[in-house]
Amino acid sequence: MAAATAPSGPSPVPVKGSLPQALLGAFERRNAEEQLRVLSRGKAIRSFTGSELGSAVEAKARLLRDWLGPGPRSLVLSLPAGESFLVALLACLVAEIVAVPVPLPRRGSTSGRFAHVARDSGASAILCLEENAELLHEALALTRDDRRIAPLLVAMPLDASTLPDLATLTGAAPHGTAVIQYTSGSTRLPKGACVTGQNILANCDLVMRHWGMCSTTRMLNWLPHYHDMGLMGGILYPILSGGRSFQMSPYDFIRDPAVWLRTIAEARADFSGAPAFAFADVIRRVRKEDMEGLDLSCWDRAFCGAEPIPAGLLDDFHAHLESTGLRRSSVFACYGMAEMTLFAAGVPGEEQSDDDVEPEATTGCVLNPETRAGLCIVDPERGAEMEDGRVGEIWLKGPSQGDGYLNSPEETRRQFGRCLPGRSGRWFRTGDLGAVRGGRLFVNGRLKDILISRGHKISAPEVEWLACTADPVLNPLAAAAFMADPNEGGRAMLVAETYAREDGWIGSERLKDRIRRSVLGEWGLDLTEIVFVPRGTLARTTSGKIRRQAVAQHYREGRFAPFAGQGETPCP
Repeated sequence: MAAATAPSGPSPVPVKGSLPQALLGAFERRNAEEQLRVLSRGKAIRSFTGSELGSAVEAKARLLRDWLGPGPRSLVLSLPAGESFLVALLACLVAEIVAVPVPLPRRGSTSGRFAHVARDSGASAILCLEENAELLHEALALTRDDRRIAPLLVAMPLDASTLPDLATLTGAAPHGTAVIQYTSGSTRLPKGACVTGQNILANCDLVMRHWGMCSTTRMLNWLPHYHDMGLMGGILYPILSGGRSFQMSPYDFIRDPAVWLRTIAEARADFSGAPAFAFADVIRRVRKEDMEGLDLSCWDRAFCGAEPIPAGLLDDFHAHLESTGLRRSSVFACYGMAEMTLFAAGVPGEEQSDDDVEPEATTGCVLNPETRAGLCIVDPERGAEMEDGRVGEIWLKGPSQGDGYLNSPEETRRQFGRCLPGRSGRWFRTGDLGAVRGGRLFVNGRLKDILISRGHKISAPEVEWLACTADPVLNPLAAAAFMADPNEGGRAMLVAETYAREDGWIGSERLKDRIRRSVLGEWGLDLTEIVFVPRGTLARTTSGKIRRQAVAQHYREGRFAPFAGQGETPCP
C-alpha cells in the first residue's frame, strides 16, 4: 500500500465557529503580514496584508448588506478573476449573503446558461464590472421559457461610503447555504449544489489535516474562480488555514504554461495544482530551455484532479521537470466534486508500482484510513457495497456533503443523504464509476453521460442540444456525444441522426465546422469527429432514449460509416 507522507510544517489549527467568524479571525491573525497577492502574467499588481484585506472585505460587506437589505439574500458574482471577485466573494461570505459565482458568458453564446443561473438561483442581483454590463444584459435576454428574469444588474465600486456596522445588519442563518456551485447535470441546464459554511469549514479541515495546509502555506492558484477546485482549494482554504495565496488569471496559464512554473519558483509556493490537461500542457509546451535556472524544490503539493488522470501522466510530468528539483513524492492525484464542497480523496504519498494497472487505466488516488472510511464502492443496481477490486459506483460521506441541489428535490433525494446497508452515515451518490485496489481509488468512468474539458464537467445532452441547433436537419433528441478516450478530457465525438434524405444531403462539412466552432466557443470542448447517420441508426432504450454508452462502443468498434449522401452508408 502507498504510504501517505506526513504533513510538513506547523501542525494545522482546526478552524472553529461560523464561516464569517473564521474569515474575520483569519484576517486578524495575519494582521501586518501579506495574506493575498494578485498577479498578472506572474507580476504583482495588488497585495493585501490581513488587515488591508479585512478592511476591504468588511467595507464591501457593509455596502452589499446596506444595498440588498436584511434577511436572506443571494448574489450572482459574474466578475473576472482578480481583486474585484476576491473581495466580493469574501464580502458575501462575511455578510452571510449567498454567493453564486459564475463565469462571464461568452459573447455570442446562445445556450441560455447564464439566464438560467440568474433565474434558478433566485438572486437578488448580479454583480459585475461596468464594462461587462452590456454583455450580461444580452445574456439575460436568452430564456427558454416564459418566466421573467428580473434581477437588478449593477456595477458596484470597491470603495464604500459611511454605512452601519456589519454587526447591525442581519443576514441569513449562519449555518445555511453559503455558496451555490453550479455544475452540469444529467439535464441540459446546470444544477446548483448548495454548500453551507459548515461544509466549507469541514472540508478545509480535511485538507489541512491530510495535505498539511497551514500558516506557512504559500498557494499559487490560477484555476477558475467559479469552479470548486479554484474557488475552495485555491482561494478560501489558504485564507482559512492562515496561509498566503498568490492569485493568477487562468488566461495567463493558457497563454504560456511556463508562467505557472516560473511564478511558483519566484513566489516559493509550496501548494499549486491543476487538472490533468494542464500537466499535459506543461509536458507538451514547456521546453527545456524554459526551465533553465528554475528551482521548483519548494513545490511540496503538486496536486492533480478535476478530471481522469491517464496512467503515466504524473510520472511523465515529474520526469519533464526533474531537473528543476521537483520531487516525485510531491506530485499526486486527488478526487472530489462540488457536491462534497471539494476534496474527497487523494493524499500525498510515495507512488506504488503500476504493474497491477492495465495499460489504459487511470492514475489512482492514494487513500489513508480516514478517506477510505468515507468512501464506498456500491453496486448501482443492488445498492450493496462491493469488495475491493470490483468496479461500481463511488459513494461518499462526511460533513463536507452539501445540502442538495437548488430547486431539484427529486435529484436531491436520489443522490444526497442515501442509506447504505451495513454502513453508517448519509452517503452521496457521485455517479462516477471506480474501484479501490491496493490502497488507491481508480475512477473508471461515469454512470451519467458527462464530458470533460479542461477540468469542467459538461453534460452530454447539453452539447448534443447546442450542436443540433446548428441546422434543422439534425435531431437533438437523437444524438450522442461522448469522450474520444474515456480516460482523457478535452476531445469528444458526436454521432447525430439526420432528417435529410441520403440523396439530398449537401454542405455537411460546412455544418460540421459550424458545430465545432459553436461547441469549442461555448465550453472549450474539441469535437474531434462528427458523424451523421440516418434516422433510426442509434441504439435506444425501450422507452426510446439514446443509449450513449452503447453508441460510443459501436463507434469504437467501427460500426458507423459516413452518411450515404457524403459517399457513405451506415454499417449493417
